[in-house]
Formats: sequence, structure tokens, C-alpha cells
Amino acid sequence: MSALSVLMEYYPYLFHPGVMVGGGLLVLMYLEWKRDGTGRGMLWKRYVTLAAVGTLSLLPTLAYMLATGQGPVETMQGNAWQVDFLVAGGMALVAAVLWYLWRRFEWGTVVPGALEAMVAVTVPYAALSPVWNVSGHVIFATMPTLYLVLVDRRFWPLLLVPAVMVPNRIYLDAHTWAQAIGGLLVASSLVVLVFGRRRDVSVTGVLDRAHG
Repeated sequence: MSALSVLMEYYPYLFHPGVMVGGGLLVLMYLEWKRDGTGRGMLWKRYVTLAAVGTLSLLPTLAYMLATGQGPVETMQGNAWQVDFLVAGGMALVAAVLWYLWRRFEWGTVVPGALEAMVAVTVPYAALSPVWNVSGHVIFATMPTLYLVLVDRRFWPLLLVPAVMVPNRIYLDAHTWAQAIGGLLVASSLVVLVFGRRRDVSVTGVLDRAHG
């Protein structure tokens, strides 16, 4: 097996939707914390909150397994639309709870904006799945990376992740070109739309003005 084959085989696991969304939120929390100038304890408080709330993403899958009597492997194997629904439901639940907590404790506007973008791409992902197998890997590789770049342009190299994810889905015969590119276009347009409504979330702009 060639090095390219090995890379493409493991690529969707290295940049799994859970890794991309969770990692993107961690970086955004750090950037927001740096802007706020609060103590390091506040950063860890936000990280612990993310870790705790993140476990809620498993609730839809657990409920489905209890209702059907299926095990984890049997439930999550394959590329069925039911799996997409479970993933989307878990992400939407996490986003809603985190959004509420960030607003409740007034921890900033950067993370809530990302959570709104997360819900924005989750809805069409779930809605389209029963009729069109749009790529969730592409959608959730695009959403956090593009939002992070819009917040702080220094992160533009991260856009290589969704750029490679598109041909990866074709290489692994997981999706068609239309399904992979469609996921990229859906996620990109919705993230830009959400960000355009939230002009208060640009870390770069705030830091530039502070140092000007």
C-alpha cells in the first residue's frame, strides 16, 4: 500500500467531524480568552465546560440504541441517513447548551457565533441526508476551519483540511463529487452568512484596534 493510500485511508479519522468541531472550539475559546484578558483559571473553566457538555452529543445515539436494541458498532456502521441524523442531533444539542451557557455567563461573542454556524450547517445536513447523501465529513471540516479563518485570518492554512477532504471522499468511494462539493458549498455559504451577521466576533479586528 502506497503512502498516499495510507494517508487517504486514515484522513477521515484524523480529521473526523468530532475532532474538527471540538478542536475548532478549543482554539476559539483560547482566542476569546486572550482577548478578554481574564485569568488562566477562566480558560480552564471554559475547557471543562466544553468537555462536560460535549458528552451530550452521545445522547441521541444512546437513545436510538435503547429504542432499537442495537449495539454501538451495529448502529454506527455504514453510511445510513439514520447515522447522519444521530450525529446531527448530538451536535445540535451540544451547540444549544454551550450557546446558552456562554450567553448566561457572558463569556464572549466569538464562541456563540461559531455555535450558531454549527447549527446552521447541521440543519441542512440532517434534512438532506434521507434524500441526498451529502458529505458530513466535508461539512464539518469546512465549518470550524472557515469560521476560524474568518475570525482570525492567520489560520488560513487550515482551509487545506476541507480542500483535501473533498477528493478524499471520492478516493474512498464514500461519496460522489456532487455530494462532496455540495457539502463544501453548503457549509461555506452558511458559515459566511452567519459570520456576516456577527460583526462582533472578529478577534483579529479587535486586536488590531487595541494595538493601533
